[in-house]
Amino acid sequence: MNGAEGLTGSCKICGTTLERALVREVRHYEETRLLEVTCGGCERQFLAIQVESISIDALKVEDVAEAAEQLAWARSLSDLFAPGDLDLPDAA
Repeated sequence: MNGAEGLTGSCKICGTTLERALVREVRHYEETRLLEVTCGGCERQFLAIQVESISIDALKVEDVAEAAEQLAWARSLSDLFAPGDLDLPDAA
């Protein structure tokens, strides 16, 4: 299996780019994969961990301005949050 997409860099031994490597997925858990990588140049084998990136929306100036406006008029937490959001389970 060649799943080298997303691998960057090069082999420390021969300098071959890892885009030419053969990759086999050894384990997979949620967004993380353990990969067995075989260099396409010198055939050296090593393990690599690949974590899928989670896209995060960038904060915008408008978001900060809206939050600041809400904080300016809020007198208590109940002004900012819905009633159900403030209910905490009893500590056992």
